[in-house]
Amino acid sequence: MASTIKNSGLKNAIVTGVSASCGIGRCLVKSFLEQGYKVVGVDINDLEVDTGHTNASLPQFQSDVFHFIKADISDEFQVRDATKEAVQWLGGKIHVLINNAAQTRVFMDGVEEKLKAFARTISVNLNGAFFMSHYVSPYMPCGSSIIHISSTRALQSEPHTEAYTASKAGLCGLTHSQAVTWAGKIRVNAVLPGWINTDPKGRQILRPEDHVWHPVGRVGVPEDIAEMCLFLADSNRAGFITGQEFVIDGGVTKKMVYPD
Repeated sequence: MASTIKNSGLKNAIVTGVSASCGIGRCLVKSFLEQGYKVVGVDINDLEVDTGHTNASLPQFQSDVFHFIKADISDEFQVRDATKEAVQWLGGKIHVLINNAAQTRVFMDGVEEKLKAFARTISVNLNGAFFMSHYVSPYMPCGSSIIHISSTRALQSEPHTEAYTASKAGLCGLTHSQAVTWAGKIRVNAVLPGWINTDPKGRQILRPEDHVWHPVGRVGVPEDIAEMCLFLADSNRAGFITGQEFVIDGGVTKKMVYPD
């Protein structure tokens, strides 16, 4: 039986969290542009100047295929206004929404620091994804796709990571809830990256054991996440998939680790 939400030719996308020149968000933009999408990028920060990384290159910051909107996704009214601008620029329809923006500081061990940071982390990582989905969904035709970028930290923890972990776990709950709410119209899935090296120029020193620790033999790169998102965005290939969590971690979360 064919999927009831199958659709082809989906070519308009919104990606949040795109400012860093070599992050996952910028790689998502580039990958979707290469597949013929028109893309709107949303971020609270200005776009960093392209440093020539292969996974960072954009044709230009504003063009006929890419449009940047500066907005704080934790602010409902900024999200509302950004959505209006995106819809107008994209011609009225949005086929793919990728909620990638996040407060990425993971470790916070001071009591005062934790209290101050918890609300902000939840407001960006979880509330922001909810606001974006809420305002964008009315403009998404049947067969569209929402993808939440969660984290393997939703599944396992280290000390003093409560805010980040809770926010990313919340995205998993949001995923299956929205998938049921929008059943038959919008597919909603989550991608959970593991260790992703977002510094291809090598300022982050990777040791041989860092790669060996992964069952696949290497640390991840942003393109690994982009490839999964491209697949999930395509209802011709992923039309029977919704409400799911996809762990992209090179097998690390399945590896039994014993103390030395």
